[in-house]
Amino acid sequence: MVVGICQTDIIMGDTKYNLISAEDYIHQCKMKGACLAVFPEMSMTGFGLNPEQIAESENGVTVRTMSEYALRYQIALGFGYVRRETDGFTNRYAIVNSDGRIMCDYAKIHPFSYAGEDKQYKKGSRVYSTRIGNMDISPLICYDLRFPEIFQAVSVKSGLIIVAANWPAQRSSQWKLLLQARALENQSYVIGVNRVGAGNDIYYSGDSMLVDPEGQIMDILSGKAGIMIVDVDKDKVDGYRTDFPVKKDRQPELYARLGITDDNP
Repeated sequence: MVVGICQTDIIMGDTKYNLISAEDYIHQCKMKGACLAVFPEMSMTGFGLNPEQIAESENGVTVRTMSEYALRYQIALGFGYVRRETDGFTNRYAIVNSDGRIMCDYAKIHPFSYAGEDKQYKKGSRVYSTRIGNMDISPLICYDLRFPEIFQAVSVKSGLIIVAANWPAQRSSQWKLLLQARALENQSYVIGVNRVGAGNDIYYSGDSMLVDPEGQIMDILSGKAGIMIVDVDKDKVDGYRTDFPVKKDRQPELYARLGITDDNP
């Protein structure tokens, strides 16, 4: 399956401009043979701790417009946005298929407490797997990358995990290392799609990449806006998992019972 990774320089808070720009990226991805194009976290606003200024309804302008683009160009799309809930806000990542239908709409499970995101956004409580072509895909968001448990959960079914981010250049080495680790330990493809440029006095270096199920970086785009076209092969996932069946040795029931207390030696 051919995927277009769209590494964008997001204009902070300007949804209209970013949606117009996104259409050009989508058109280019389609022309290059992609059946899926993916964008960074909070794709049309940039990462912000002011959800009341950027939040949309469940079928707001970002979801409607990206669904229209998907149908127009006959391509599946992954994109992030902020949704207004009855009791707060969620940081979300949706995947729509080529007929514009929402296949999944994931709410970030781990808001970034170090920056205070957890004070502004509610935590999600479930993960998703959806199929595009012959590949089962799960979306996760940015800080989720530091929590391997949810990667194990989604990789039971999904052979491709998308991590959409606004990950600062200051910690780019950790971004690369964690993406490789999550791919290797789950025997899955991992796509990290990050933004470039600056927003709210934070610089982003991109470093969007494809990592294969053996943890090897297959392609990377650093320091500039652009599109990276990559190919993910379901047969490679299935073959590697068959030849080196790590998952059969996991003990999830035991892991759930394990705990450290002050009484433990």
